[in-house]
Amino acid sequence: MLQTWLRSAAIALCAMWLGAAAPAFADDYERGLSAYNRADYAAAFAQWENLAVLGDPHAQFGLAVMYSLGQNVTQDHGAAAAWFHLAAIRGHRGAQLSVGHSYQHGLGVAQDYGLAHLWYLAAAEQGEAKAQNNLGTMYEKGLGVPADVDLAIYWYEEAIRNGNRNARANLVRLHQAQRHAD
Repeated sequence: MLQTWLRSAAIALCAMWLGAAAPAFADDYERGLSAYNRADYAAAFAQWENLAVLGDPHAQFGLAVMYSLGQNVTQDHGAAAAWFHLAAIRGHRGAQLSVGHSYQHGLGVAQDYGLAHLWYLAAAEQGEAKAQNNLGTMYEKGLGVPADVDLAIYWYEEAIRNGNRNARANLVRLHQAQRHAD
């Protein structure tokens, strides 16, 4: 299974480097998504695999999720991180969030708060509320960045504006901690 994945990843990388990635067909992706939503993971994987190898970031993200959760494949955080990364470099904000999560928690990659911060920032700048909340936490706790309460508040507020409920709780907790520290 790992050899198959490595071969697929190598083909995808070569295609991207050579600029030979063919455009993905939206209908093919949607058929895969429909199968995934029906929990027909074998059909979803079959539909997305070729698209992912050809460079479609949505299909790459879909395969990454399947590897992350072990749906139709053996759970493999390394494979998930690699597919998330391929989609992330193509601008998929959910994949950027997931790459940040992988680096923050060492899932399939070596733990690296600095890289987690960079990927969260890429997703946050596209309005990804979970990434904005995670940046708030990183600045609050000084994970990979110098601790900075003002930046923590900024990112929590951005996340709140984009509908993240955890950010609201984090901001309240941060303000309460500041009051108790004074």
